[in-house]
Amino acid sequence: MNQKIAVNHKLFIGYVLSFGLFFVGCHSEQRLEGSKEAVDKIKSMQIKRVTPQQVVAIVDDWGARIVKQAQASWESAQRQSPNAELAKLCKLEGVKKIDSLEALYGVQIMLLGQKDVKNPNLSSKEQEVIDAYVYNAENKISQITNIQKLGDSVLIYTSPIPQDHMICKECFKDDATHLGIWRIKFLKNEVVRKVDAKSLEKKKK
Repeated sequence: MNQKIAVNHKLFIGYVLSFGLFFVGCHSEQRLEGSKEAVDKIKSMQIKRVTPQQVVAIVDDWGARIVKQAQASWESAQRQSPNAELAKLCKLEGVKKIDSLEALYGVQIMLLGQKDVKNPNLSSKEQEVIDAYVYNAENKISQITNIQKLGDSVLIYTSPIPQDHMICKECFKDDATHLGIWRIKFLKNEVVRKVDAKSLEKKKK
């Protein structure tokens, strides 16, 4: 009798184990799909010490990458859209890649021109930077990218667009200088949250 109970007990354990393996197998794919999300979440929760110099270096790096991808995406959208859609493209409407870049980096992407020197939605510091770009454009002085700190929490990355580019020719054709500028607004806490430890180590070297 005892021997029979022991055998039944072993059969029961075997059944439970088999069911458990089946359950794990069914849900392994779901776990794998969520693994990237989990890794990203863990990275964002890591305690990181980021110096102001590192933040600026990261913004400089990410800003250049964003501008390159945004400009290429704009060009692609412009080739695929009729001329009637240019007004929307100049407002960055319908450029899907830009929306994904904003989500990926936690930034705001805009196109600015000469008229934005007096844009009330921009800070006085930003207006001064644009005014300097306008001066350079009027005097044929080479342009460079700029990073402007606004308080302790915001950094503005600006990158002038070559004047012979389609964006300048079409979006800013009514301006005397045909000046076009990429403006990317970074939030410091988003930069710290999204950067990983390996990138920080590289910025130290």
